[in-house]
Amino acid sequence: MENGLESRVPRVGMTCPGVIPRLSGGDGDEVSAFVVHGARGRALLSGHVSEMEEHIRFMRYALRLANNALHTGEVPVACVFVYRGEVVSYGSNNTNDSLSGITHAEFRGINTILDKVKACPGWENVFEKPEDIFKEVDLYVTVEPCVMCASALKQIGIRNVYFGCGNERFGGNGSVLKVNTDKTTPENNYRSCPGVLRREAVLLLRDFYTHENKKAPEPRNKKNRNLNLETFPDLIWKDYLSKEEFVEIFGPDKLACYDANADVFEDVDWSIVSAANIDISDIDSMVQTPLHLDTSTKKRRLT
Repeated sequence: MENGLESRVPRVGMTCPGVIPRLSGGDGDEVSAFVVHGARGRALLSGHVSEMEEHIRFMRYALRLANNALHTGEVPVACVFVYRGEVVSYGSNNTNDSLSGITHAEFRGINTILDKVKACPGWENVFEKPEDIFKEVDLYVTVEPCVMCASALKQIGIRNVYFGCGNERFGGNGSVLKVNTDKTTPENNYRSCPGVLRREAVLLLRDFYTHENKKAPEPRNKKNRNLNLETFPDLIWKDYLSKEEFVEIFGPDKLACYDANADVFEDVDWSIVSAANIDISDIDSMVQTPLHLDTSTKKRRLT
């Protein structure tokens, strides 16, 4: 976008002790690696690296989709749904184009999965109902689901949610309400983890909000707004995860980040944030691939 991130890409670091810098490739590159430093770095090799690389890989897909939405005039929020290690659906906000307040990324992705399940001959031999698939599905979304989407995700029985930055006005996974762990409706509670490539998600949102949204109910003149690339709000981990949950996901070596309300990752991946024309054809190809269900087995109840 004009006067956006493309021309201003400093290296942004953090001061949290023990973080491991992340190296990322260019557009479409699925590889995210860690530079291993000292005892803390070696500790990561005990089991958290491969899992964290998967979280990074899937969130990078969501961020590329969000960037694509940004450059088509939409709020840069996007997500991917992962079933058995494969991206099977994605969604990005379409509220500006559709002029509908419910065309959020999560809803669009949910509809795609349900359509794919129903298109599989013999799906009834695998699931009691199409939405049962979500008990084996993880969601990666660039911004915390709003209360509406958080409730929908709970109702369909999503397994886990990983998101980039919080949604301080409408967040339904801890920022405003904790719909995902609401004790009054404990059925289908799900764990929601923040902070996966959070700074990239924040910067995409900031880029959008420094430009005038002509389809907003009351468009505002924003020509004098500057894009802040240097500072980020604290991440209050305890609003979303217990220390035990944090360690389970990120590893004990990064517990200092939890205590300091700091980001886990050291650098911003500017190959995603500042690009103006990101190719998402590889993600389209994944999603267009039909679901592969073992329809020879008897119907099972997922728990």
